[in-house]
Amino acid sequence: MNFDPGQLTQLLSRVPYPIGKAQLIQFAQQHGANEQIIGLLQRLPEKTFNSSQEVQDSLGGLGNLGGFKL
Repeated sequence: MNFDPGQLTQLLSRVPYPIGKAQLIQFAQQHGANEQIIGLLQRLPEKTFNSSQEVQDSLGGLGNLGGFKL
């Protein structure tokens, strides 16, 4: 299955912020996120995220995301 950045953006727009990393991963799983998105979220730092932009900024700082750029 290919990575769909639109799916990540859509998912993050529905998240009830603030949210911790574990809760974010659980939310993604419950809302049908694919394995690639779950894998990205698992690489996030352990912290509370206050917005989708904060999540995206953290993902963007992870370096190589398999060719995906936020």
